[in-house]
Amino acid sequence: MSEFRITHEIHEVHPDIREKLTATTIEAINESSGRSAEDAALVLRNRLGEIGVHMSEDACLAAVERIRSGKTLRFEIERADGTSAVHSAD
Repeated sequence: MSEFRITHEIHEVHPDIREKLTATTIEAINESSGRSAEDAALVLRNRLGEIGVHMSEDACLAAVERIRSGKTLRFEIERADGTSAVHSAD
C-alpha cells in the first residue's frame, strides 16, 4: 500500500489534513478521469499545492495509478520521535 507521511507537527496544526488530502485527491482524480495517468498526476499535484501539500510528480503518478486500479491509499502521521501512527483513508 502506498503511504504518505505527514509529520506530527503538521497534524497538530491541521488535524483535518487527512480528510483534506483524501477529498482533494478524489476530486482531482474524478476531474481528470478522461486524461492519461501522467496528465491526471499533474492535475493532482496542482490541486494538492492549492491546499499547501507538495508531492513529487512520481508520488502523484503512483497515487493516480493506485486509485485507478482500485487500490487504496494510506496516510501516516509521523511523530517527532520517528514513530508513526497509521491511518487509512479510503
